[in-house]
Amino acid sequence: MTSCRCDYGITTGPAVLAAGYLHRHERGKQYRGSDPQRLVVMIACLLEGDAPVRFDFAVQAEELGTSVEKLRAQVAWRVERDFLALDGDVGGVARLWVNPALAFRPGTDPRTAAARHRFPYILPAEEGMAAKEPVIVYPYEPELWEQVYEAQREIFEDPPVFSRCKQHAL
Repeated sequence: MTSCRCDYGITTGPAVLAAGYLHRHERGKQYRGSDPQRLVVMIACLLEGDAPVRFDFAVQAEELGTSVEKLRAQVAWRVERDFLALDGDVGGVARLWVNPALAFRPGTDPRTAAARHRFPYILPAEEGMAAKEPVIVYPYEPELWEQVYEAQREIFEDPPVFSRCKQHAL
């Protein structure tokens, strides 16, 4: 495993696409609201290792150009559907745990994160938005997360490093 963590960024999983599909499906295919993936990517970019995201509703609402109330509703929708888990909200700053099917920091163990909140494994249906149910939700099972980990072990254990890292640009 590489010891440098300088440029890993985040890795998104199949639930990013599934979140968008489910959002559009529940609101009707003609829904013209904000891009549901934008909030997910914003939250994912705040990940720091295997820890909750500190999410300041006022700061993030301003960045997204929306109201705090609308942003709270968007986060609540994702919490209700197990894309996120809320672990407190004090002074407008929430602690959000991210389902590793949605996003994770390379080098972290998705099995631990999934077990902590019994996150389901969520992915889009093969037919996408054309499917009657565009999202498949597999309830939390340690064995399933073990299979996910084994199938993608290289991404979890030894993620690609970007060339701007001086240690790895050789």
